[in-house]
Amino acid sequence: MVDNRAALDDRPPAVLTEIRSLLELPAAELPPRETLEHTLTSGYAYALGLERDRVRLERRLQDLLGSAEAMAGEMSALSGQLAEAERELADVRALLAELREQTFS
Repeated sequence: MVDNRAALDDRPPAVLTEIRSLLELPAAELPPRETLEHTLTSGYAYALGLERDRVRLERRLQDLLGSAEAMAGEMSALSGQLAEAERELADVRALLAELREQTFS
C-alpha cells in the first residue's frame, strides 16, 4: 500500500484554522451560535477521521507484530505515524473542548 500523505504539505486543515481563529476572537465578536455549532460539528467530524486513521494504524501495527514477515522499517514508520495521529487527535480534541466551552458558556 502506498502512503501518499507525505506528498501533502504540513498546513493544518481549514477547520482547525477556523477553530483557532474563533478562539482568538473576543466574546463580543463571535459569529452567531449556528456558525459556531457548524464549526464544532466539522471539527468533531475531523476528529473522528483522525480516530479512524489511528485505529487503522494500530491494527496494522498489531498485524505486523504478529506476523513473521514484519519488517522493522515499516513497523518504525507505522509507530511514528501512530504517535503523530495520537498527538494530532489530542490537539484537535483540546481545541474542540475550548471552542465548545466558549460557545456554550
